Amino acid sequence: MTTRRIRWRAAAITAGLFALASTFLTPAAAAPVDGGAEYVALGDSGAATTGVQNFDTSAPPQCARSTTNTPKLVAKDLGLRLDDRTCSSAKITDLTNSQGPGITPQFEALGPDTRLVTLHIGANDAQMTKHVVTCHLAGIVGGACVDPAWDADIDAIAAPYSAALQQISNLAPKAAIFVDGWPLYVRDGGCPELPGLRPADARYVQAEFDRLNTVVSREATARSATYIDTKSQAVGHDMCAPTGVRWFDPVLATETLVPYHPTLQGMRGVADIIVQAIRSAR
Repeated sequence: MTTRRIRWRAAAITAGLFALASTFLTPAAAAPVDGGAEYVALGDSGAATTGVQNFDTSAPPQCARSTTNTPKLVAKDLGLRLDDRTCSSAKITDLTNSQGPGITPQFEALGPDTRLVTLHIGANDAQMTKHVVTCHLAGIVGGACVDPAWDADIDAIAAPYSAALQQISNLAPKAAIFVDGWPLYVRDGGCPELPGLRPADARYVQAEFDRLNTVVSREATARSATYIDTKSQAVGHDMCAPTGVRWFDPVLATETLVPYHPTLQGMRGVADIIVQAIRSAR
């Protein structure tokens, strides 16, 4: 491969992955709810956004929240009043602290009247974006994808995640807490829609998402929250699946323009799994 072609491909992938790491600016205020909402959704972009599709103009712009994200679909299916506090780029610390000017801590939505809490967070704390981008670029410009620090970054979220779950229970003692994991992102071997991701690296990337699920599942169970496996039902809906079938947009995104983030079908698919879990627990 010529030097010029290598540089062109690296530039193309960098442009595609830029959306994965970017955030939106100029947030607006969100008012807390006295006594807590009946259903409170907490989390990051995995629950908040469908990228450029169905952008919720009433939410803080930085959160890039969707009008058809998983929490809103869950609330509609169950007939619940929702306070959706999910926000793109959120970390566990943003549950208790302001994520930016005008954005109140997500936990401010909780209270004694809260009956249901869904939580999807931790990927940003584990620096998943940084490591995923490294793996894609490694296949283009050369270099290693495997990094022992990735395991350490994932394992490090255990303690703060556990503490956050305990605080949810303290603030909303009557609420049932459901934690949903990360579905299947990359099928074995990868695909052309994930440029730069070599077959072995594709397996590695998915294994790290699986590791994240293991950590979150363990901490949720220890804190008496219900962990929801979303991977098993996502088989065939990974980023290599056709448009309209896949649950996440690949690097060459065509639906959301945000790689590794949920499509409309992905939000609907995860919502169906969560609704089923909640109904089964009643």
